[in-house]
Parts: sequence; structure tokens; C-alpha cells
Amino acid sequence: MRFTRLCAAITIALIAPLSAQAAAHAEPSGFHLPSGLVETPVAAPESFSLIIAYAFGNRIPAGADPARTIGEPGPVNEALAEAVVRARAGRDIPVYAQVEIAEVLTAKYGMTDVVSIDPRRNPDGTLVYLSTLGVAEQVAGMRGAASESDVAGVVAFHDHLWRATYSTTVTGFAAFAPAGIAMPSRYDPQSGQAWTTGPEKYLPVDYLGRAQLLQATGFRGFS
Repeated sequence: MRFTRLCAAITIALIAPLSAQAAAHAEPSGFHLPSGLVETPVAAPESFSLIIAYAFGNRIPAGADPARTIGEPGPVNEALAEAVVRARAGRDIPVYAQVEIAEVLTAKYGMTDVVSIDPRRNPDGTLVYLSTLGVAEQVAGMRGAASESDVAGVVAFHDHLWRATYSTTVTGFAAFAPAGIAMPSRYDPQSGQAWTTGPEKYLPVDYLGRAQLLQATGFRGFS
């Protein structure tokens, strides 16, 4: 936990000088711009023109090679799929979801207009890790010029939600978490990705990821 607190302190130190820059951005009409940059911006689900869902961990079948196996959704991604359904609220808007969530949306909920975001493979068949920013970039590429006017609803694990939303923002979307819809927050100790098995392993990764993202993009705020 000492390392987690250190990572949080480093991130806050990097974020603090950027707060004034965020304040200079006009708040979008009808949206809530958080006062603290560790808060996630939210908007009413009815305002979304699409939903982007980010997976969190997986379940690797016994005997499978994790370097070559995408893995089964597991309980966290099943809960994220449920959050997508609630955020969509029966409206006919497109959903872009990482494969672990897309599988649940099609198999359990019969959703037919889901675009699955899948990892690529190396020539030897091993999986190329798909980062949070990489997912957002893929969706932005698929949306093309439409991303400039899109309002993206972001669905992600509770402790991943800020970074998922900001990653979506820096690729050109107006991106917000769905107001009034709780995101899954219970970790899966059996996850096939070791860093997603508990907060003591995940939070240092996420805080450092936030700091790196802010530094790499020069911070453009949530407007």
C-alpha cells in the first residue's frame, strides 16, 4: 500500500499544475466538468451517440497459454456488459466493446449491433497487448470524422473509469461516464491478468498510467 500511496502522490503532483489549464476550457452545455481531475466527468446516458466499453481482466481456461488465448469474459466483464445495457437504455446507438464484453453482449443479451474490439496477433500467434489508449484510438479510427461530433459514453471498471474516459477524450471524443449508473468495483482474484486481481496490484499501475497519459498528451481537459 505504501507504493500505491506513492504512485497516487506522484500523479497528483503531475496533475496539480494542469488544473488551471483545465479551468480555461469552457464547460460543455448540459455536462458536468469535475472540479478535481481525479474525478470522472459524467453526462446523462440519453446524451450519448455511442458507447465504448473497456474490458477489465479475463478468465484463462485451464491449460491454455495466456500469451495466445484471449480468455473468457469472467465475472467483471459480465458486470461491465450489464452496465453497457443499462447505459444504452434500449436506444439504438452503436456499442464498441472489447471482445471480452462484446461476447457477453451478443450471447447473453442478443445485441446485434456491437463492434468487437479485438487484440492483434504477432506473426508467431502470440497476442499483442491492447492498451486502454489503443482501444480508444481504434474506435476513433472507425468513427472517422463522426468522432468530432460524437458524445461517447464510457463503461469501465470503477478504478479504471477515469483513465478510460480520459483516453477516449484525447482521441477526439467528448467522453463521459453515464450518470447514475454504478460501474463494477469488485475485483476478480482469479483474473488471468495478474494486475487486475486486486487493488493493491492494480492501483499503482493505473496511477502511473494516468501520469504517463497526461504527460504524453500535454493534457487537453474534458471539453
